[in-house]
Amino acid sequence: MATKKENSDAPASDAPEFTGEFRHRIEGKNRITIPAAWRFEEEVDLFMIRRTLEKCIAVMTRAEVRRIKAKTEGMSPAERTHFLHFFGRNLRQVTLDKGGRISIPDEFCKRLGIEGEVMLSGSVETFNIWNVADFEAAHPEDEEHRARVLGGQGI
Repeated sequence: MATKKENSDAPASDAPEFTGEFRHRIEGKNRITIPAAWRFEEEVDLFMIRRTLEKCIAVMTRAEVRRIKAKTEGMSPAERTHFLHFFGRNLRQVTLDKGGRISIPDEFCKRLGIEGEVMLSGSVETFNIWNVADFEAAHPEDEEHRARVLGGQGI
């Protein structure tokens, strides 16, 4: 049996940077294989949550979950408790196995119409899983938008 690596305390250099876009087929049990460049050396726990601003699933490392949790330190106790309760209720822990496979929870697939093929899009520290049609609708090829977003950072 493979051992899981707790990626929460791993140096940032141990975590891959999630970049690019990939189209992948869903296998049985809602399982997808992520790109080789996005994999860890060992089996790790990742966390999934449905995004609120986009119709997709955000996938994050334990370190990213802890970063989000740390941002709540400045909240009032009531706000912090409410946020962490809601965040924790909606977060799903999944295992990325050594073969680079993760299973998407059934409830996410049903809610977002995910079946057949999905788009995986990198967000550097996290990545997103999309229904292909929703991804294409949310990301039309627009050079003006591309220039505005990347150009604002001198790229």
